[in-house]
Amino acid sequence: MQILTNSVKILGIGALSVALAAGCAAPAAKTPSVPAAPAAVIPGGTITADLTDMSIKLDHGSIAAGPVTFVVKNSGAVPHELVLLKTDVAQDKVAPNTEEAGKVDETGNVGETGDLDANGTKTFTVTLASGHYVLICNEVGHYAAGMHLTFTVN
Repeated sequence: MQILTNSVKILGIGALSVALAAGCAAPAAKTPSVPAAPAAVIPGGTITADLTDMSIKLDHGSIAAGPVTFVVKNSGAVPHELVLLKTDVAQDKVAPNTEEAGKVDETGNVGETGDLDANGTKTFTVTLASGHYVLICNEVGHYAAGMHLTFTVN
């Protein structure tokens, strides 16, 4: 007891209370780790398209449903355009346009660049549902020359 009395005098009552409390405290409970939530699947994305004289090249032939940005470059020597049609018909079976010779019907058009001069670039964004799409160039004669491509949205 003499040692405790001397300790109280030297340390002071507040310091002794802290020292005693610390020595008697129960060990801290461990907090269970909570696994991180899985990363959300982000629908849609970006498609890069290159229009050359009488072909369409894409960096991906399909994409997840949702907002999709098309970055389109005309690498050809003549004007082109990229038109996206939602349709059930095959890429080479789009009906002709009955009002404009050399063009096809754009029923199901969900987005397009409009005319794009040689070496030009345009971007457009659309929200796409799952399904079958066809990409075309609808400048006079270009579809018939082979500027069409199937595109799938999952």
